[in-house]
Amino acid sequence: MSELGLIFKASTSDRCDNYRVGGAIVDYDAMTSKWRMWYYCRDKGFDGPPTLGTGYIAHAISDDGVSWTRVDGSEALGSVLAPNPDGSEFDSVHVGLTDITRGAGEWLMWYFGGDGQPRKTEAAFLGDAVVGLGMRPGVARSTDGVHWERIPGPMPNGALFDYFETDMYAAWPNVVFDGRRYIMQYTAPKLDLSYFYTRTAISEDGLNWTKVDDLCWADGVRPYDEGGIVTRQILLNPIPGGRRFLMVYTATDKQHGRTVAAAESDDGLIWNHLYDEPIFQVGEAGAWDAGGVAANRLVAAGDTLYFYYYGFQSLGADDAARGIGLATCQVGDLRKLKRYAGVEPTKQSEHFTKTQSRRA
Repeated sequence: MSELGLIFKASTSDRCDNYRVGGAIVDYDAMTSKWRMWYYCRDKGFDGPPTLGTGYIAHAISDDGVSWTRVDGSEALGSVLAPNPDGSEFDSVHVGLTDITRGAGEWLMWYFGGDGQPRKTEAAFLGDAVVGLGMRPGVARSTDGVHWERIPGPMPNGALFDYFETDMYAAWPNVVFDGRRYIMQYTAPKLDLSYFYTRTAISEDGLNWTKVDDLCWADGVRPYDEGGIVTRQILLNPIPGGRRFLMVYTATDKQHGRTVAAAESDDGLIWNHLYDEPIFQVGEAGAWDAGGVAANRLVAAGDTLYFYYYGFQSLGADDAARGIGLATCQVGDLRKLKRYAGVEPTKQSEHFTKTQSRRA
């Protein structure tokens, strides 16, 4: 089996991540050349909604963005955020995340979770109702990235807001601050999973949200995203000459095939496709990521773009390969992303030394 691009797997110890890992949110600090990663995970004994990798949130650090050292948190099984012990809260069964941003002297984690109430579905492979599937978004804060404090949202169960009754859930939130307000995009699939809506909400304080129009394509949809978007990242555009915001997203076609694509926007609300084709495809037949790839994080470090993604051979099979992958390219055309094939540690250090010299 080819493991090209695979850089982070489930652990082999008695930790929160010894079964599944995914959803890598990576930050690079240009001042210290240090890398940090937060990711959601499950241990082998975790009982949660099927097909999802959510459960706990864990943390790791790196000197090069490739080799990672796990950091034990103070919550269950070494996690930095575990399911809420209060059974009445929205995140009492499992938690996951898709964004961490820098606030005023703190980190803000935009995460989601599910509670003990069964959520109805119309997807045959899931059944009529699934406990924990009715997911909602929340937010937490931290000054060190390891110890997190939940910030209760306006809903009685602590969530920021609820999903529409016609949606399966409201999860995988991504947030960008445009200088005067927060803009959130989140995933809300139909009950039969035939389409994944990207809902949009705005807020002045990050707690009280107003839902606005769904994701708007100024140039129409493409065949590769006719089924909607599963996950996404919105960031200030690192590509010279581009619009203000860049979105890297997991596109689904009508047959639920997954690829990674890119779009850009001036205001974070109205979007144009960056290319007429995806920027990243599933791995070759038999590879660890041949079943699907999902966009998690694009990070600019010097003149290089690091793309962290979730890959899997199969969504359902317990023994299928899965994990966090890495692809890189020079700042510019995202279609040139190539899976990481290994760099000697000395060369990696030389790269960052030269990068910092150029930035200085």
